[in-house]
Amino acid sequence: MFAVTALIPFLWVLISSLKENSEIYGSPFSLPHKLMLENYTTAWTTAKVGNYLLNSIVVSFSSVLAVVLIGSMAAYIISRVRPSFKLYTYFTLGIMIPVHTILIPTFIMIKNFGLKDTRPGLILIYIVGNLSLTIFILSGFFKTVPREIEEAAYIDGSSPARTFFSIIFPISKPGIATVCTLTFLNCWNEYLFSYIIISSADLKTITQGIFSLQGTYNTNYGPLCAGLIISIVPAVILYILFQEQVIKGMTAGAVKG
Repeated sequence: MFAVTALIPFLWVLISSLKENSEIYGSPFSLPHKLMLENYTTAWTTAKVGNYLLNSIVVSFSSVLAVVLIGSMAAYIISRVRPSFKLYTYFTLGIMIPVHTILIPTFIMIKNFGLKDTRPGLILIYIVGNLSLTIFILSGFFKTVPREIEEAAYIDGSSPARTFFSIIFPISKPGIATVCTLTFLNCWNEYLFSYIIISSADLKTITQGIFSLQGTYNTNYGPLCAGLIISIVPAVILYILFQEQVIKGMTAGAVKG
């Protein structure tokens, strides 16, 4: 029942993306009398949704790679160090800090570093913002991995780094897939920091691009809804591909810790 309720807004946006603007106003809940595929063409070409989509893909995937690499190594150390409660607390404390409280300090820092209106500046913010959740999830997952596996590798002459990347990392695919998916969705849907950091039209992300489809005095809701549908396609595909791994990762990390 909850899934059906959650799908209603999506279905309405999908149907509206195939209607004329007048039909959306006149019959907002009816099926389209004529399929307006031109709405997608308008959103892709005129509104440059394709360019915004590419920017979001570059920023999101770059952030995911860095977060997974840094976060997994930190989580592995935390899960193996005793006592690690203080260290674990320091890293995961960021989850409880409201984003709005660090908005101005972050902007000033990025500006002083000369990273304002650059992709690296936005990527850096996304990396820092997602590390806490990544460490929180992976540290719990790594604690479920038997230490005997590492001890056997050490006996065979494997170094700690090689043991982690060749043995621990591959067998932790459910946890890695979980943080990859969550980090990607967080970066993909983020609007506030991208709005204050990125001002150049060529560097704007998809959330900014969708917002630009709204007019000052009038909004053409057909292309706007089409842009929304285009923007959620990558996120939906990613979740469909990794949903089984995500479920395994979340449940495995909750068993022991």
